[in-house]
Amino acid sequence: MLAQWRGGDMKTLRVIVFGLALSLVSSMCLAGEQKLTIVADNYRPYYGKDLPNGGVLTEIIAEALRRTGYDLEIKFVPWKRAVEGAKVGKYHGIYTLWHREERKEWFVYSAPIPPASEIGFYKRKDKDVSFKTFQDLKRYKVGVGRGYATPPGFDEASLKTSLAKDDEENLRKLHKGRIDLALTDKLVAQYVIDTKIPNAVPDLEWLPPAVHIETNHFAFSKNTEDYSTKLADFNRGLAEIEADGTLATILAQHGF
Repeated sequence: MLAQWRGGDMKTLRVIVFGLALSLVSSMCLAGEQKLTIVADNYRPYYGKDLPNGGVLTEIIAEALRRTGYDLEIKFVPWKRAVEGAKVGKYHGIYTLWHREERKEWFVYSAPIPPASEIGFYKRKDKDVSFKTFQDLKRYKVGVGRGYATPPGFDEASLKTSLAKDDEENLRKLHKGRIDLALTDKLVAQYVIDTKIPNAVPDLEWLPPAVHIETNHFAFSKNTEDYSTKLADFNRGLAEIEADGTLATILAQHGF
């Protein structure tokens, strides 16, 4: 058989070999394009590097992307660094973002990912606070997380605010009486108090009602390649795991 490739046919053989090699390289490149580096802060109990499988939202996001052929590297960094890195394309995606129009300059949002977040205020139990609108809180100092999105209408109320690097610092300030209210997610605050500052359990409480229900979203950076395709793939994967019951199973396993 080899004799048939001698002479002029060797050129044909070289073309075929080159074509096969090129095809192999292309396939390797295509596989490499499926690797995503995504970023998050620790936002327990929803997600965190020390939670089982990274927490409920991490597991949902990872499974939705796995279903559509993506291999993930997940980095947990402080929130401000996570947002800035994703903005410039250092990371393909970030989770979770609350939907804000101003962020559309840098990100495209996924379909909502359960569970939703109940946003409102924590206060000291020995302080009598009631309100119907944000304007009713003018006389109070409100702690907010640096770089955190605030509920609609909050910024426009021009309240007295105090910035904290995260929810734990915010709640510690509340416990010490340095602020009157802490703007936070209800479940996050409960988790932080129970695990980080248990001595505050007798002193702090949720102030009903919630001021806003936030839906959680995975977001792809517009400064990365094919972000629209990746977004469509993610949404398809999310719909698949919802349809076959995997999503409900994940939520139940994490206690949601």
